[in-house]
Amino acid sequence: MGPQEKTATNWRAWIVGVLIALVVVVCLQNSQTVSFEVLFANFEAPLIVVLAVFVLIGMLIGYIGPVYRRHRREEKRAGQELQKRD
Repeated sequence: MGPQEKTATNWRAWIVGVLIALVVVVCLQNSQTVSFEVLFANFEAPLIVVLAVFVLIGMLIGYIGPVYRRHRREEKRAGQELQKRD
């Protein structure tokens, strides 16, 4: 028998999976109704809904931030290349 090949562990997938599992557990354990204020409005909702909404907002911010920085970096490089050509 020949040597066995090691397959690379996809740590990012494991970390994302564990984080999703933790969020689900926390949301399921916190199902009571809560009252919260946003600016001048007062809302009542199950804590599970509030947690899910803010997790989604956090994920959206975590996705948009790097995409925005990458876009600005590419625009800056394109501007520098245009200046070099002139």
